[in-house]
Amino acid sequence: MKENEFPLLKITNINWDPDHEEFEKLPKKLELKWDKKNWTFDEVSNWVSKQFDWIFDSLNINQVGVWEDSGCSCCAGGCSCC
Repeated sequence: MKENEFPLLKITNINWDPDHEEFEKLPKKLELKWDKKNWTFDEVSNWVSKQFDWIFDSLNINQVGVWEDSGCSCCAGGCSCC
């Protein structure tokens, strides 16, 4: 992995705890541009839980590629403004 490349994670089969007011709106899968070179299951699963402010029973996490940080300071993954 190059210095400016970071993991692209695919999170699937998210089984949320159904006792949520808007359970149907919670995602079942998502892609995540991780902002560190390395990741652990616990780090990513904690991020998912905090991001959506809810707990889940299980999920799958796979690294599906890398994304390149363009150095743009206005957004995490770079953008077309740079």
